Amino acid sequence: MRNIVARLCMSEDGIVERPEQWLPRAALGRLMPADGTLLFGRRTFERYAGALGGLEYTRNLVVGSRPVMTHASTEMLQGETRRVLTALKSVPGEDLQVIGSLTLIRSLLRWRLVDEVSLLIHPVAAGRGTLLDRRQLRLISMCARDGGVLEANYRVRYATTAAPSTALMSSGRWGGTRSRDRVASTVRAAVRTHA
Repeated sequence: MRNIVARLCMSEDGIVERPEQWLPRAALGRLMPADGTLLFGRRTFERYAGALGGLEYTRNLVVGSRPVMTHASTEMLQGETRRVLTALKSVPGEDLQVIGSLTLIRSLLRWRLVDEVSLLIHPVAAGRGTLLDRRQLRLISMCARDGGVLEANYRVRYATTAAPSTALMSSGRWGGTRSRDRVASTVRAAVRTHA
């Protein structure tokens, strides 16, 4: 069974929306794997297809209700998105990498289809924009890359029930959440709790 891995750029203040507004275009290329199957939302594909190099070496799947201008290795997914992606996950093969596409990633998280999230955290303050809710993410690895960029990889933990928590108070610096009765009192435990 394949995994679906969401890959996003994030600013140091936790913003994941429209990285082209706070990053140089060359930095967006870091999201691209060398090969494999990539999954894009229609708007993201239209916005970035010309700026991302290497699309000719990957299989590109685009989710959308309207057709897009495509490359030779690009296909539009037909049918109900949730069912098609659930079926694609069950077919053996390499992981599906979702590049950018915040709206698509949120839908995939709601449908419990994302297995991992990979964030490239850039040392840039975006100022304002959409934060990624990281309450259900568990840090599995982190490494430093060129230019002060951190790559943080998370495993998605889905709650057993869909009931919202009433203990949540405010958003943390990295888009996480804090709760009075769940914040650890020691430094070591606090890092483990919020990672």
